[in-house]
Amino acid sequence: MKNLSLIFLAAFTAWALPVVSRDLATRKIPNASLVNGVKLLALTLAVFAGYTAFGYAGRADSFLNASFYWLFCLHLFWAVLAGIILWYAEIWPAGDAKFFMLVAAALPLANPYLKNFPGFLFLSLLINIFVAAAFWAVGSHIASGFASASPSDFFAEMGRDMKKRFADLSAGKSGAMLAVYALNLGFLFLVQQVISLEARGFVGRFFSRADLLFFFLFILWDKVGEVFSSRRWILISGACYVLYFFLGYFLFRERLWLLLGAAGTNVLKFGLILFVGRFMLEFLMERKDTVYLTPAELEPGTVLSSKSAREFKANPAFEGLFEDCFKDGLTEEQISALREWLKKLPMHDPRVEAVRGRPFALWIFAGAALLLALDRNIAGLLK
Repeated sequence: MKNLSLIFLAAFTAWALPVVSRDLATRKIPNASLVNGVKLLALTLAVFAGYTAFGYAGRADSFLNASFYWLFCLHLFWAVLAGIILWYAEIWPAGDAKFFMLVAAALPLANPYLKNFPGFLFLSLLINIFVAAAFWAVGSHIASGFASASPSDFFAEMGRDMKKRFADLSAGKSGAMLAVYALNLGFLFLVQQVISLEARGFVGRFFSRADLLFFFLFILWDKVGEVFSSRRWILISGACYVLYFFLGYFLFRERLWLLLGAAGTNVLKFGLILFVGRFMLEFLMERKDTVYLTPAELEPGTVLSSKSAREFKANPAFEGLFEDCFKDGLTEEQISALREWLKKLPMHDPRVEAVRGRPFALWIFAGAALLLALDRNIAGLLK
């Protein structure tokens, strides 16, 4: 069985390396290459299933039992769901999301004994991908500053940009509003704590993982963040807090404050992760690849910066046209509307802030290689 896994790993690597190379050169992953990856996975599963049949017939000593394929389907479900969310949340283009799904699906075939398989293997892979990519992107950006003609000017400008970014984040957000965010998020994590305590089986194991809630909130924050300041959510969470204290006093009085404290700790952790990873680290990563394009330079596939995407979404002149600004790049319709809007601006030579496409297939492949080599995520090594 081990030899079959090694043969598959070699074949999958031979398929993946040209995909990574193509993405590095063109910032695109062809669908034809992805289809070949699906065929390779399907063929491998068929071979493994045949070997399992031989094993149950007594003709093989080492084989995967039938339950592996159910666990593989569960892992595949999480990998596909994560890929779709990463695309919908405007983190990755569709090609990178599909490549991630295939790489994630390949992991248990290359090593069926990986930790966190099946339920949370996809999360370990994502941590490896994003942590490695962030360290490299920010590290190389800082290194380029030291190598520049005037490092002091480079870092002074970076400091000003970060201060401006922080000012933009805090604009219009009073201490009362931040408290509302914290209380409403606290309610969500409190529900997670209560369910993980009371539920059993798969549901209990699922809700015991606060890091899963961190992941979904972190990735989807641009889509769901404002919900936590809405009047409806404030009323719902306020009523539920009252219900929690009332029922908790009678049902789990000894754990009442313990659960509330755990929820508060998770709010603080998530707030720090959101601020550092989503707001500041994303800003530094984009800063390295930022370009300013004239209307004539805009073309299908242009990727807006996060700042531009937020501004155009909030601009009523576009009537919701930029509500979804996927990393696949701008469409012809969006470009036409943007050019017309730029022509009407009372300024000379208006430009749009965009970013050069980042070839993420390399980091997806590197994250998988690290996971196979270490059998854990990078964050675990930092503990």
